[in-house]
Amino acid sequence: MKSSKANNLQLVIGNKNYSSWSLAPWLLLKMYDVDFDEIQVALYQANTAEKLGPLSPSLKVPALRHDDDVSVWDSLSICEYLSEEILRGAGWPAGAKRRARARSVCAEMHSEFPLLHRDWPMNCSASVSMKPSEALRDEIARIDAIWSCCRRRYGENGNYLFGRFSIADCFMAPMAIVFQAYGAELSADARAYCDTLLDNPFVQSWIRQGQAEERDDLSRNTLQSVG
Repeated sequence: MKSSKANNLQLVIGNKNYSSWSLAPWLLLKMYDVDFDEIQVALYQANTAEKLGPLSPSLKVPALRHDDDVSVWDSLSICEYLSEEILRGAGWPAGAKRRARARSVCAEMHSEFPLLHRDWPMNCSASVSMKPSEALRDEIARIDAIWSCCRRRYGENGNYLFGRFSIADCFMAPMAIVFQAYGAELSADARAYCDTLLDNPFVQSWIRQGQAEERDDLSRNTLQSVG
């Protein structure tokens, strides 16, 4: 997938081990082979807000800067902007009905599932089997239903949620990492789609870099305790 428009893009992201919302626009840019500068700001540090000040109006990640005169923040807004301005609309599935469904599931993923975000935060280095509460199981079941339904109804032209890769997959990729980390039980259709996301080379690269961050943090903490 190639972008046909020259770019001067800067994407501000957080720690790859933890920042699930940073993954969505990063993955979109990578999948469409768009040139961009990656600016990473470590989260949960005393100087995080100071570093984000000149980069993100909301003091949060992700944030996008384009040609020094456009600033976009919030992962969904960034993906919408990239699709419209850089990808000529190609970020969304073809067809009004498919686009409507894709936008709906992205918005739901973006605004719902508070227990998953709280109890099962993204951690690329985690590998544990955790029994979810009943309420958490309901959220997992809803995501399973979204994945299974979209794959059965719209996935005839490929292995992604709407066949070919789209913004919808960018918003599901963090949850695939979460489900793998905590051992979520999924239906066969949802598991197959989850594996498709986890097999994506850019998702694998993100996971490896997140795991490297965790190792570096552990090394620094060990040195500080010894010192």
